Amino acid sequence: MKCLSPFEIEQYYILNTPTLRSLEVTDHVAACAHCNLIYHTLLEEQGEWSQALFEEKLPDSFTAQVMASIEFVELEKVKVPDRKRKNPKLKRLLRLTMGAALLLVVLSAAILYSVPTLADTLRSLFVKDNVDIGLLRAQEFGLVEHPNIKVKDKGYTVKIDEAVADPTRVIVALQLFGPDGKHEKKRLVLNEGNSIAIKDDQGKILGKLSDIGFTNDFYYLIVNFSEPLQTDRITVDGHITELGNVRNNIPLLKGDWNFNFSMDMTEANKQTSSMPLSGSYTSPDGLTLTLKRLTHMVQGVRFEFDTQLSEEALTRSPGELWKQQGLKFHFEDTTGEEIHSVNARKFPNRDSVMSNSNVPGETKGLMHWSYTFKYLPQDTPYTFVLDGYFIPEKDGSSVQFEPAKLKEQPIPFVFDGDELMLNDFTVESSPDNNVSAKEGVLHFRGRLRNEFINSEWIFKTFDGKEYKLTEQGALTTKGVGWKDGYIEFIESQSNNQKKYFQFRAEGLTQIPDQLQLIRTIVNRLYTNVDWSVPIMEASKKQ
Repeated sequence: MKCLSPFEIEQYYILNTPTLRSLEVTDHVAACAHCNLIYHTLLEEQGEWSQALFEEKLPDSFTAQVMASIEFVELEKVKVPDRKRKNPKLKRLLRLTMGAALLLVVLSAAILYSVPTLADTLRSLFVKDNVDIGLLRAQEFGLVEHPNIKVKDKGYTVKIDEAVADPTRVIVALQLFGPDGKHEKKRLVLNEGNSIAIKDDQGKILGKLSDIGFTNDFYYLIVNFSEPLQTDRITVDGHITELGNVRNNIPLLKGDWNFNFSMDMTEANKQTSSMPLSGSYTSPDGLTLTLKRLTHMVQGVRFEFDTQLSEEALTRSPGELWKQQGLKFHFEDTTGEEIHSVNARKFPNRDSVMSNSNVPGETKGLMHWSYTFKYLPQDTPYTFVLDGYFIPEKDGSSVQFEPAKLKEQPIPFVFDGDELMLNDFTVESSPDNNVSAKEGVLHFRGRLRNEFINSEWIFKTFDGKEYKLTEQGALTTKGVGWKDGYIEFIESQSNNQKKYFQFRAEGLTQIPDQLQLIRTIVNRLYTNVDWSVPIMEASKKQ
C-alpha cells in the first residue's frame, strides 16, 4: 500500500473510530515507520492544540459563564412539606438532595467548560467537525472576540458569544432561544427582512453574513471577502425583525432583535503579509496567465494572477462570452502530493477555496483573478501547477432525429469528446408547480469532456422555429488525473422508474415529426498546457 499523506492519516485514521477504520490503513500505519511517525506527530500536535485552547485552570469569568449556562434551565416545582410537622429524617434528606443538586450543577458547569465536546455542542465555533485551521490560527493569535450580545423580545432571545475577523472573512456564532429556553435553529431566516451586515469604519457595507449550517444548535454565520479588508475596525450590524420559516410552516413573528458590535482589526492586520509572485505562460490556444501576489492572513491565503486572451481566442468567444472563463490548477508539495486543487475532476481531491473573484480588466480579454484558500505553506516550498482552462465559445454541433422513434432507435450526439445518447422524447407538464403548460422533454444519458455550465442548447423544428432549453437532472464528475475526467449525467430513480437527464423546451406542446438538437455555445475545455512554478523559489518574501 502507498504511504499516506498527513491529511489522509488525519481524515481516514485519527478522526475515524477504530471500528470504522480501514483494515488496510490500520495495518499499514502500524507497520510503516514513516506513516507511524506522522501519526504520532499529529497526535502530539492535537494534544498541544487541546491544551492551548482548553486550559485546565478555570478563568476569572467562570462564575459568570456558569450562571449564563443555566440561565434557561427550568427548575421543576417541588412540594414543600408542612412546616408544622417536624420530621428530622425528611429534613436531612431534603438537605442532602439540595446539596447533591447544587453539586451536580457546579460539576456540570465545570465539565461544560473543561470538555470541548460538550461546550462546543452548545455554542462554540470550535466544534470538532467544524473547526478549520483558520479558526485555530485566530485562536492562537487571540483574535476570537466575545461580544456578549443578548437581545430578547416576544419571548425569544438572540445571543452571540463568539466572533472572529481578519481581512479574509468574518465568522459569528449566533444562537436563538425560544420561550422554553431551547434552541430554535429553524426559526431565523436571513433574507430581505433579516440581515447581518459587515460595515467598515465609514459605514460602507462590505458584505453580509450567511448561515453555512454544520450545527444543530447555533447559526454558523460567515462572509468571505474577495478583496482583503482595508480597515482597522469593522461593525457587525444585525437587523432582525421577524422570526419564522414559511418553507417549514413556522408562522412569522414580528419583533425587534437588532444588535451591533464592533471588532478591532488592528492585530489581524499586523499578521497579514504579502509577497510578489513572478512567472508567465502562454497556452498554445492563446491564453496568457501571469502570477501577481500571495497574501498570508490569519484565516486564509490569497492567491492573485491575471489572464489575457489573444485576438484569435477572442474571436472564438465574442461579445461577453470570454468573461465566463474558468481555470483548473492545483498546488503540490516537494513530494508531488496535492495540497489544494481548483476545479479538479479527480476523486478524491482537496478543495479548500474560501472565496474567489474574477473581474474584467481595463482591456478586452484581460481578467483579474483572486482565490482565497484556508491554508497554503508559508515556510516550506511548494509548486503551482496549471492543469487547464475552459471558456465558452461559439459552436454549431448538432444532430437531427425523429422524436417519436427515439425510444426504439436511440440517436448518439458525439462531438469534441462529448458523448450523449438520446433515449426518448415526451411531452409533459412543467416541473414548476405554478405552471400548468406542457413542454417537450428530451431524455438522454452520457458524458461530457467539456464543461456543461455556461453551455447553451436549443431545439430547432423543420419549419425553423427555435426553443431554448433548460436542463433537469443530476450529474457528477469522474476522473483519476489532473487533466482527464468527464462530467457524467446520472440516472435517477423516481416512483420505481429510471429517469434520465432531461432537456426541456417550454412552449413545445406536441411531438414534432423531425427535430434538431443544436449546441450553440460550448464551454470548451483546454488541457494542452504544460506549466508549473515553484512558489518559494520564484518569489521573495517582503
